[in-house]
Amino acid sequence: MEEKNNMADYKNKPKDPNWVCTFQLKRNADKDPSKPETKNRPDFVLVNSEKKNKKGDFFKKNFTVHGNWCEASGYIQDDKSLKITIKKTGTIEAAPQQGNDGFMDQF
Repeated sequence: MEEKNNMADYKNKPKDPNWVCTFQLKRNADKDPSKPETKNRPDFVLVNSEKKNKKGDFFKKNFTVHGNWCEASGYIQDDKSLKITIKKTGTIEAAPQQGNDGFMDQF
């Protein structure tokens, strides 16, 4: 059976009550094993989004977990296993509630 696009699989995940998030990693193009200065960079990083920043570089496709923006990276360990690190990069602020309190006070 031929493997289908990951997005088709993603659409089914939120129906699972245990689903938390889905993200995709790719090899880090900024890491060169032959250069010592890139040794501490992650081996895998999030894929790029379609949007660019002011410098013209693509944003990473961050994702949310329980209202927190997160970023993932992967590091190949000495035993060839993959260690994934997820860092919080921001919080989704709750929108201020607009009720009828004080409606008449504005006149």
